[in-house]
Amino acid sequence: MENPKKIKERIKTLFAWRNMTFEEYARRVKQKTGKNISTSSLSHKLSRESISFAEVIDIANELGYEIIFKPRSDWY
Repeated sequence: MENPKKIKERIKTLFAWRNMTFEEYARRVKQKTGKNISTSSLSHKLSRESISFAEVIDIANELGYEIIFKPRSDWY
């Protein structure tokens, strides 16, 4: 199996594809939910790879992505 990208690289790529910054994401979340998201906290969680799956789902939803699990062809 090839070396998978770190979660930080994957999440940052999704933001880039949507042309959105962490700051814009935090503003949108606060506007929709009232929840304050610290951009530095998000960045640190990604760097430490300590972000929760629920937070990844929230990010994916806000960026207009869905998370899909599909079987790998090399799994037996």
